[in-house]
Amino acid sequence: MQQAGDFPVLMQDCPKFGIVFIITKMGFLYMYEISTAALLYRHKVTDQLCFVSSRNTKTDGMIVINRAGQIFSINVEENNLIPFINSCGHIQGNKELSFKLAQRFHLAGADDLFVHMFNQKLASSDYAGAAAVARDAPGTLLRNQETINKFKNLPSTGGPAPILIYFNALLQTTKLNAIESVELARPVI
Repeated sequence: MQQAGDFPVLMQDCPKFGIVFIITKMGFLYMYEISTAALLYRHKVTDQLCFVSSRNTKTDGMIVINRAGQIFSINVEENNLIPFINSCGHIQGNKELSFKLAQRFHLAGADDLFVHMFNQKLASSDYAGAAAVARDAPGTLLRNQETINKFKNLPSTGGPAPILIYFNALLQTTKLNAIESVELARPVI
């Protein structure tokens, strides 16, 4: 809820997380997710007028100075962003938003969402969708031998073999890891 007579005075984007920070005349910090304009966080950070800000290049956050000379460093806690969004009931579609952010910015904290989405796509025979989820999952959560074995054992739906769909999805935008490289070369050897 915005205060009467309050308005934005400073704004800073945070491209590492897809967030924009806004500081108002009355000292409120607002954090919005850029693609949906969802309000993620609101908190009063000072009683003094903030008059200058700069991007913190080390953290992709915001450094702010108010009229009293106080310096504030405003940052996103990378490991807590996705769990925080998941727990926020005030954000409409918070689960989908946290999944999209984790996928787009390779953020931790959405492992359960990735596994659920992957299994859901496999169950509906959307092999390309499942391969895309595996490709975008953090680390080796879904890019492992177990996932390769699942694709190897899937029935063909008349098109390319599911394992080829998986490798095609990976090779379109990323490099194969060691396990994937061996599995792709195995038929040739």
